[in-house]
Amino acid sequence: MRPQLRVWPVVPLVVLATACAASGQQLATSAKPIPGQHVAAVPVNTAGVQEGSVCEATLTEAQQKAIGVWEAEPMSGDGEVSCYFSMTPDEDNPAGYVVSVFRNEEALLGAADGTDPSPTKAVPVMVKGRGAARQVMYGDDWRASLTVDIGAGQFLFVERYSPAHMVTEQDLNAQARKVAEQVLANLEKPGAEGA
Repeated sequence: MRPQLRVWPVVPLVVLATACAASGQQLATSAKPIPGQHVAAVPVNTAGVQEGSVCEATLTEAQQKAIGVWEAEPMSGDGEVSCYFSMTPDEDNPAGYVVSVFRNEEALLGAADGTDPSPTKAVPVMVKGRGAARQVMYGDDWRASLTVDIGAGQFLFVERYSPAHMVTEQDLNAQARKVAEQVLANLEKPGAEGA
């Protein structure tokens, strides 16, 4: 059983917009920079990231091995493409990562699964110079997620999930951030699947 994608999209989008506004950054901009102003990162071209390529395009085989991926399973939906990076075959105690590219805000907003975990408040953060929202959810499993504005109205969602009390909140957040940074670096490379 693959864990369901759990996104609490409204709060992260509000926080993401607030983070971008607070930093002087627009969600997606092509305006000339003003000296001293934080400049929005160039939008990531994700046109080449499809269900058949999303796992390899987001995390290389070496990166998957380094984080202990047991199985990578691609999935796509209306306006989104995802990869579930499972770290264990234990279906009763799943652990791993979900990496999703949402083509637009509507796709992100439509991704909530309706479960009833207890979410923390979303916190605005920056990931590789991009506005993002970080959030942790508690329940039968714990999930740390980052929703990152990747420009042109698109969003990257990275979630680290684990059985409750197996990984600390601090470690979940750090692991989600590290993978989000790796994914962004891979997608931003010239000649990458998304470039």
